[in-house]
Amino acid sequence: MADEKWESAFPVLCKTSSADIGNVCHAVAESFCQDDVISADAFLSTWTLEEWWQVRSVLTDIMRSAVGKGWSKEKISEELGSLDEPYKKVLIDVINVHEASLRKKLLLDTTAVSHAVLSDFDWKLQLAMSSDKLAQLQELLVQLDLDVREAGGDRKRVILEMDKSELGRLISSLEACGKSVQQMTTS
Repeated sequence: MADEKWESAFPVLCKTSSADIGNVCHAVAESFCQDDVISADAFLSTWTLEEWWQVRSVLTDIMRSAVGKGWSKEKISEELGSLDEPYKKVLIDVINVHEASLRKKLLLDTTAVSHAVLSDFDWKLQLAMSSDKLAQLQELLVQLDLDVREAGGDRKRVILEMDKSELGRLISSLEACGKSVQQMTTS
């Protein structure tokens, strides 16, 4: 059931003992969670540089998949296919230890897709008395001013003018987004 890329890396992974693989897995998990680069020097006695890159890439991929897809211990074991049982156990234990940090990092990576962040907002209620088509309109409008900070630090002001039905749709959409974010952070 294991991914072909994973299967091809298992013999390379098994060049070290199951006891030592725990240290490797912890180092990979911590570097992933902290956006840190692991020095390959500590592992070049076991693997060549290309093998180390393969091991690091596959371990990161396994951890991302297991936590991102919410796999149980049994599912992780099944997905690891032909990997020897002691290695599976170590990998499952490391994923369980770092699960909260891995989940947080995956959520941060997912939310960073946009790179634009709401920094401030203001709203005003206006009464439109008439328009170019109607002499007496008397419609309530909400003007929503959003200050958005871009990835480079630039600020941009977005101004939305909405009637009651448009405001209702916006509020419903934001509530749905809030529920989705809450479900992602609690699972």
